[in-house]
This record gives sequence, C-alpha cells and structure tokens, in this order.
Amino acid sequence: MKTYFVVTAIVKHNSKILILKKSPKDWNYPGKWSFCSGYAKEFESAEENVLREIKEETGLSAKIVKKGRLFQKDDNSNGKSWIIMPFLCRVKSQNVKLDCENVEFKWINRKDLNKHPTVPGLEKDLKVLGLI
Repeated sequence: MKTYFVVTAIVKHNSKILILKKSPKDWNYPGKWSFCSGYAKEFESAEENVLREIKEETGLSAKIVKKGRLFQKDDNSNGKSWIIMPFLCRVKSQNVKLDCENVEFKWINRKDLNKHPTVPGLEKDLKVLGLI
C-alpha cells in the first residue's frame, strides 16, 4: 500500500460548507464529491498548502479558523493510505471559480453531506475538527 500526505479544508461560508465534484478524468475518485484538498508540497507548511489549494481550486481567499490533527485513512480498494491534515477555513464570498480539477460545486448544510457520493474519509475530517 502506498502512502500519501494531503491537506484538506472544510471551507465554510456562513452556515454552509463547500463540496467539490472531482473531474471524471481525476486519477483519484473520479466523479466523487470531496472537500478542497491537495498533496503536501516540499518546503511548504500545511497552513500555506491548504490556503493555496483553496485559492487554486475555488478562487476564494480563506482564513484558517481551526487546525485538526493528523489521521490516517486506508483505502484497501485502491491500495492507498492517506495521511490527512484537516483544517476548518472561512471565506467571505461564496463566488467559486472552479479550476480544471473539479467540475461542480455546492454549498450545503453539513447534515446533507451523506446525500452525495463522496471520497472516503470526509466524516472523519468533520469529527477531527469537532464539527460532528
């Protein structure tokens, strides 16, 4: 099993959270809904990484409200193990401008997350940040 380090952001605007639908051409979980996330980059802090990913994927400027703790999520179906650093971030605007990684976005209530086919581990992101 290969291990990958990623940051993920639960992006909030007022009481809604942002979910992104991955491109059908994405090599990880095509067509699934996820939070804004990205691979850790060399010499970039996790905080810099998550804010950059939000900006690149959504066009939004965000502020970190809370940092979670690292956790591991194994996905035996594809032989990958994910080391995830979750963040809760806030934005002042909900005017998303998607890049090529995602094809759709929604601002939803947290309780509606389970109505969407998602990548593994989103509930754990919320738990680690104390949102459920």
